[in-house]
Amino acid sequence: MNPVMPNGFQPVIAGYGFGAPGGVMRTEVAGGSPRYALDWDRGPQQFAVTMILPPDKFSVFTAWFHHIIKKGAITFTMPLDSGFGLQAHDCNIVPGSYSATRVNGQVTSVAFSVDATSRAYDMTAAEAQTMVDVWNQYGTGSGALLARIARFATVDTNVLEV
Repeated sequence: MNPVMPNGFQPVIAGYGFGAPGGVMRTEVAGGSPRYALDWDRGPQQFAVTMILPPDKFSVFTAWFHHIIKKGAITFTMPLDSGFGLQAHDCNIVPGSYSATRVNGQVTSVAFSVDATSRAYDMTAAEAQTMVDVWNQYGTGSGALLARIARFATVDTNVLEV
Protein backbone atom coordinates (compact mmCIF):
# COMPACT_ATOMS: atom_id res chain seq x y z
CA MET A 1 0.00 0.00 0.00
CA ASN A 2 1.26 3.47 -0.90
CA PRO A 3 2.04 6.12 1.69
CA VAL A 4 -0.81 8.65 1.93
CA MET A 5 -0.57 12.45 2.00
CA PRO A 6 -0.91 13.52 5.68
CA ASN A 7 -4.45 14.34 6.84
CA GLY A 8 -5.69 17.82 5.95
CA PHE A 9 -3.12 18.47 3.21
CA GLN A 10 -4.86 19.46 -0.05
CA PRO A 11 -3.89 21.55 -3.07
CA VAL A 12 -5.25 25.10 -3.18
CA ILE A 13 -7.49 26.12 -6.05
CA ALA A 14 -5.42 29.07 -7.33
CA GLY A 15 -2.21 27.09 -7.85
CA TYR A 16 -3.77 23.97 -9.32
CA GLY A 17 -3.90 22.77 -12.88
CA PHE A 18 -3.00 19.89 -15.15
CA GLY A 19 -1.83 19.22 -18.67
CA ALA A 20 -2.98 17.01 -21.51
CA PRO A 21 -2.60 13.25 -21.12
CA GLY A 22 -0.67 12.87 -24.36
CA GLY A 23 -0.67 9.86 -26.67
CA VAL A 24 -1.96 11.57 -29.84
CA MET A 25 0.32 11.94 -32.86
CA ARG A 26 0.05 14.51 -35.61
CA THR A 27 1.70 14.11 -39.00
CA GLU A 28 1.90 17.03 -41.41
CA VAL A 29 0.74 16.26 -44.95
CA ALA A 30 1.99 18.44 -47.80
CA GLY A 31 -0.92 20.37 -49.27
CA GLY A 32 -3.52 18.79 -47.02
CA SER A 33 -4.91 18.52 -43.55
CA PRO A 34 -2.63 16.93 -40.96
CA ARG A 35 -3.30 13.31 -40.03
CA TYR A 36 -4.03 12.42 -36.40
CA ALA A 37 -3.65 9.02 -34.73
CA LEU A 38 -3.75 7.55 -31.25
CA ASP A 39 -0.19 6.45 -30.46
CA TRP A 40 -1.11 5.13 -26.99
CA ASP A 41 -4.01 5.42 -24.56
CA ARG A 42 -4.17 6.02 -20.81
CA GLY A 43 -0.99 7.13 -19.09
CA PRO A 44 -0.24 9.86 -16.59
CA GLN A 45 -0.83 13.58 -16.75
CA GLN A 46 1.20 16.22 -14.95
CA PHE A 47 -0.68 18.11 -12.24
CA ALA A 48 0.65 21.39 -10.85
CA VAL A 49 0.07 21.40 -7.10
CA THR A 50 0.38 24.26 -4.61
CA MET A 51 -0.24 24.06 -0.88
CA ILE A 52 -0.15 26.95 1.59
CA LEU A 53 1.16 25.57 4.87
CA PRO A 54 1.49 27.17 8.32
CA PRO A 55 4.76 26.35 10.16
CA ASP A 56 3.48 23.20 11.92
CA LYS A 57 2.06 21.71 8.71
CA PHE A 58 5.19 22.64 6.77
CA SER A 59 7.32 20.73 9.31
CA VAL A 60 5.10 17.65 8.96
CA PHE A 61 5.15 17.92 5.15
CA THR A 62 8.95 18.32 5.09
CA ALA A 63 9.45 15.19 7.23
CA TRP A 64 6.96 13.25 5.10
CA PHE A 65 8.54 14.48 1.84
CA HIS A 66 12.13 13.62 2.78
CA HIS A 67 11.66 10.42 4.78
CA ILE A 68 8.37 8.78 3.82
CA ILE A 69 8.14 9.35 0.06
CA LYS A 70 11.89 9.90 -0.48
CA LYS A 71 11.49 13.26 -2.26
CA GLY A 72 8.72 11.90 -4.49
CA ALA A 73 10.54 8.79 -5.70
CA ILE A 74 8.09 6.56 -3.81
CA THR A 75 4.55 6.53 -5.20
CA PHE A 76 2.09 8.09 -2.76
CA THR A 77 -1.64 8.78 -2.65
CA MET A 78 -3.05 12.30 -2.51
CA PRO A 79 -6.37 14.01 -3.28
CA LEU A 80 -6.55 15.53 -6.77
CA ASP A 81 -9.37 16.61 -9.06
CA SER A 82 -8.76 15.11 -12.51
CA GLY A 83 -12.26 16.06 -13.69
CA PHE A 84 -14.54 14.08 -11.37
CA GLY A 85 -14.16 15.93 -8.07
CA LEU A 86 -11.54 15.50 -5.39
CA GLN A 87 -10.46 11.83 -5.32
CA ALA A 88 -7.43 9.85 -4.25
CA HIS A 89 -4.78 9.48 -6.97
CA ASP A 90 -1.48 7.59 -6.94
CA CYS A 91 1.29 10.13 -7.62
CA ASN A 92 5.00 10.66 -8.01
CA ILE A 93 6.61 14.10 -7.75
CA VAL A 94 8.30 15.13 -10.99
CA PRO A 95 12.04 15.52 -10.30
CA GLY A 96 13.17 19.13 -10.12
CA SER A 97 9.63 20.55 -9.74
CA TYR A 98 9.54 20.98 -5.93
CA SER A 99 9.86 24.48 -4.46
CA ALA A 100 9.04 26.03 -1.11
CA THR A 101 8.66 29.80 -0.63
CA ARG A 102 8.12 31.55 2.70
CA VAL A 103 5.25 34.04 2.36
CA ASN A 104 5.17 37.01 4.77
CA GLY A 105 7.24 34.99 7.25
CA GLN A 106 4.10 33.17 8.43
CA VAL A 107 3.23 30.49 5.90
CA THR A 108 5.11 28.52 3.28
CA SER A 109 3.90 28.02 -0.26
CA VAL A 110 4.92 24.55 -1.40
CA ALA A 111 4.62 23.87 -5.13
CA PHE A 112 5.46 20.80 -7.17
CA SER A 113 4.25 18.78 -10.14
CA VAL A 114 3.03 15.21 -9.88
CA ASP A 115 2.42 12.50 -12.44
CA ALA A 116 -0.99 10.87 -11.90
CA THR A 117 -3.49 8.99 -14.04
CA SER A 118 -6.89 10.59 -14.60
CA ARG A 119 -9.92 8.98 -13.00
CA ALA A 120 -11.54 9.13 -16.46
CA TYR A 121 -9.91 5.76 -17.11
CA ASP A 122 -11.87 4.20 -14.24
CA MET A 123 -14.90 4.14 -16.54
CA THR A 124 -15.44 2.18 -19.72
CA ALA A 125 -16.04 3.78 -23.12
CA ALA A 126 -19.69 2.70 -22.84
CA GLU A 127 -20.04 4.39 -19.43
CA ALA A 128 -18.46 7.55 -20.85
CA GLN A 129 -20.91 7.51 -23.75
CA THR A 130 -23.83 7.07 -21.32
CA MET A 131 -22.58 10.07 -19.33
CA VAL A 132 -22.47 12.17 -22.52
CA ASP A 133 -25.92 10.92 -23.60
CA VAL A 134 -27.46 11.84 -20.22
CA TRP A 135 -25.86 15.27 -20.46
CA ASN A 136 -27.12 15.76 -24.01
CA GLN A 137 -30.64 14.84 -22.90
CA TYR A 138 -30.84 16.73 -19.58
CA GLY A 139 -27.97 19.26 -19.59
CA THR A 140 -27.25 20.99 -16.30
CA GLY A 141 -30.23 19.22 -14.76
CA SER A 142 -28.53 15.83 -15.19
CA GLY A 143 -26.93 16.05 -11.75
CA ALA A 144 -30.30 16.56 -10.06
CA LEU A 145 -31.80 13.73 -12.11
CA LEU A 146 -29.05 11.30 -11.13
CA ALA A 147 -29.28 12.36 -7.46
CA ARG A 148 -33.04 11.70 -7.50
CA ILE A 149 -32.56 8.29 -9.14
CA ALA A 150 -29.96 7.42 -6.49
CA ARG A 151 -32.36 8.48 -3.72
CA PHE A 152 -35.14 6.40 -5.25
CA ALA A 153 -32.88 3.35 -5.54
CA THR A 154 -31.34 3.57 -2.08
CA VAL A 155 -33.96 5.24 0.15
CA ASP A 156 -37.46 5.45 -1.31
CA THR A 157 -37.69 1.80 -2.34
CA ASN A 158 -36.52 0.68 1.10
CA VAL A 159 -39.18 2.60 3.05
CA LEU A 160 -41.19 -0.52 3.88
CA GLU A 161 -38.22 -2.60 5.02
CA VAL A 162 -38.15 -3.50 8.69
